Amino acid sequence: MSVKLSLRANPPRSAEAKGIRPIAADSLSERVADQIVEAIGNGRLLAGQRLYEIEVAKQFAISRVPVREALLVLQSQGVLRSTPRRGTHVIDLDENWAREVYETRTALETRCSQRAALVLRADPRALEVLDSHITTLQEACRSRNKPEINRADLAFHSAVYDLAGSPLLLTLWNAMSRHVMILFGIETYGHSDLDGIVEEHVELRRVLLEETAAGIADGVARHVIGPFDSKMIAERTQETAFERQQ
Repeated sequence: MSVKLSLRANPPRSAEAKGIRPIAADSLSERVADQIVEAIGNGRLLAGQRLYEIEVAKQFAISRVPVREALLVLQSQGVLRSTPRRGTHVIDLDENWAREVYETRTALETRCSQRAALVLRADPRALEVLDSHITTLQEACRSRNKPEINRADLAFHSAVYDLAGSPLLLTLWNAMSRHVMILFGIETYGHSDLDGIVEEHVELRRVLLEETAAGIADGVARHVIGPFDSKMIAERTQETAFERQQ
């Protein structure tokens, strides 16, 4: 995605929604939403930055209808906030936000993984799905394609939720997965040990197959938080904004 967003604290109206690569006219609002989320995770759209429907539509080279739908979806998921007479803005990507995403994801994914582990142990063929996502992740890491790494990472975890067989857990995951995608973008921005990302998922695969319920809870916590923490995420976001202003 070729991005030319203004990264000043209060960018002019004509520059705020620039920098999103055009997409095919037949793309749906979900794809628009995913592109916006990717731009936020990469620091191409900044925390607090205002989005103008008409300018986003121009950047995507599509009508305003799917853009309007995408913005509404992202508002409902808490990625964007809308205020009367002030417009639609990216939420604050601060330490409190990062901590809440980590904690909520850990709680949900612990229960999900414990359920998925029972399915995997009862039917080893179910492993083929996870292994295919690990292979995709390996290929993305080999090519050092960070957006693709993040998408493969998210797909792996979505597959675990599918295996868990809980409509409620899957609904909750879908509601917060774009927040997780933003975190992935921030985490991998300056992450050089890309092979380590694959190793983390191979280890999580082992945990699902071998550990007790308590061991799964520990393994999920290690995987979700890893070497990162909420303060680091907030600092990384600020650094990204500063770097892009230079």
